[in-house]
Amino acid sequence: MKFHSVFFALIVLFVAGIAAGSPPVSDLPYNPVVDMSVALPDGQTKTLSVPESGLTTIMVANSDYGFRPTILDSKPWTRVTVTIFKMGTQTQYTKELGEVNLKTGGAAVASETTPSFRIAVTKVMPPAGPVAEQG
Repeated sequence: MKFHSVFFALIVLFVAGIAAGSPPVSDLPYNPVVDMSVALPDGQTKTLSVPESGLTTIMVANSDYGFRPTILDSKPWTRVTVTIFKMGTQTQYTKELGEVNLKTGGAAVASETTPSFRIAVTKVMPPAGPVAEQG
């Protein structure tokens, strides 16, 4: 009987430790998802979907370019800056090429980078899952 009580106490402590280490839902990251249209220098257009402050990459002429959206206002998220990077290789560091300030649902804007990309933010949505009900 004593063995069962000790075993039960250990299980309770284990479960309580896991629960104490888990962040509450309100502390989980809340990153809206930004949908972008990116026109490449060769005329192709890519549709990208990335969490706010996340990074997505596209291969152009054997080089990877990164795109990171940053939302500048509160909901309904109408102002977004997209930062463009030339991604690093084994011999070169990742380099920030420039930024484009965009309005959600607005016209595409050409970046002042080499190569140039025409970028539009088509929409911004709350993230999927239980944290989407916040805010």
